[in-house]
Amino acid sequence: MTSFHFIVLFICASLFGGVMGAYFGTVDHRVRHDEPLITTGCYCPSCRHKLPVHHQIPILSWIFLKGRCRFCHEPIPVRYPLIEGGFLLFYGVSFLLLWRRPLVLAAGWYLFFTALLLLRCQGHYRSAFKGWCIFAGYHLLFTALLGIILAALSE
Repeated sequence: MTSFHFIVLFICASLFGGVMGAYFGTVDHRVRHDEPLITTGCYCPSCRHKLPVHHQIPILSWIFLKGRCRFCHEPIPVRYPLIEGGFLLFYGVSFLLLWRRPLVLAAGWYLFFTALLLLRCQGHYRSAFKGWCIFAGYHLLFTALLGIILAALSE
């Protein structure tokens, strides 16, 4: 595998982590407030206004919006970009350490978000399980793609 391919895979794994962090923040909020996990879109918890896609970009949207909702101007808690950044960092570092072993990498990611979800669900285990199933689906897809790409590049 060339260094270009490795860098592209590293960036993809890190960005995948940022997206999973954004989704984790959403699941965390919705599980603790008994709200549905799957809806037609994301919304501001303060004014309930549906957020356009460009306001849902992990970390960058919070920076560009200066930490406030564009519609109601209420502050967006700093925990959201911190969670997104933490996931991005964890997924990037774990990819650097385990990229040759995609199944071990995926298992580490599963354990990471499972532990966080259980710690944050505050007894709402049924909703947390639904969130976990959604996370598992995303991770299975990403792991399968990573495995296929790594197998193709090793030939």
